[in-house]
Amino acid sequence: MSFIKLDSEIMKKKFFTIGESDVTSFDNHAVISLKDESGSWTEIYVFKNEEDAGQCARDYWEDYIDGETSEEIVAILGADTLIAWALGREAGPGSSKVKNLNEWLDLYYDAPEEHFDSGPYQIELVAENIEEIIGFKPTVAYGM
Repeated sequence: MSFIKLDSEIMKKKFFTIGESDVTSFDNHAVISLKDESGSWTEIYVFKNEEDAGQCARDYWEDYIDGETSEEIVAILGADTLIAWALGREAGPGSSKVKNLNEWLDLYYDAPEEHFDSGPYQIELVAENIEEIIGFKPTVAYGM
């Protein structure tokens, strides 16, 4: 068994014991499954830094849009937004207005919390074997 300690309460706990099988590692992040007192599972995404979190969120939405049908893209972004972008005008779903899809995706660099359900949580302590599994020392986590 290993552990991770977060600076904020998540599921009314700050310190979690985790097994190595509860960790899935990716290129720039890892997903750790946590169990609360009631036995329910949740996942946190851990990153080396906020920049990696922003890149992960941007990559998710870019891949999502690349894999969807035209109808789904219109449903997600809105016809008015897509028409405005085609005309070179600022628009966008949400409060930030930009001139194209790439600029909209780039908004996640500075606001990864827009993608995740909760966080950011600062990681106070993590077991060395978990760092070895994921290949970096995580400093920030988001709930999903």
